[in-house]
Amino acid sequence: MIEKRIAGVLLSGAAFLLVEVRFEHREVLGETWRGWIPLTCAALLLAAGVPAWLAWTGRTRKILSALFALAAAVGLLGAWFHSDGHPLKAFGRVASAWMLKPGQDGGEKPGTAPPALAPLAFSGLGLLGVLVCTAGGPRIR
Repeated sequence: MIEKRIAGVLLSGAAFLLVEVRFEHREVLGETWRGWIPLTCAALLLAAGVPAWLAWTGRTRKILSALFALAAAVGLLGAWFHSDGHPLKAFGRVASAWMLKPGQDGGEKPGTAPPALAPLAFSGLGLLGVLVCTAGGPRIR
């Protein structure tokens, strides 16, 4: 029943993401509807996912898997929005920090742009959830 335990831990991760994203999006929520997407997704994942997790049947695992897949998609969408539609360029900018000496900012002021790769935390959580909810078929206990 390790799969159920892992799924439960991932759901708790979604709860922490909900709290963190609410804090980080506190300003943007009044500016654009886009800021509400990860909050809605995390809330839906918890509201529908916890009962599905508690039941843990073949059908509810499929529901939970679909919810986790939605979270993965929302993470990709968030990376798109955070990078203004240029995720590869943003990734290069973020990766270039490895070339800087500690303490240098590389000409960029911290906090002036949304963190380009942060939404991918949703994708990672979602992909792990899909894997654990689809592992081995419905006979795993």
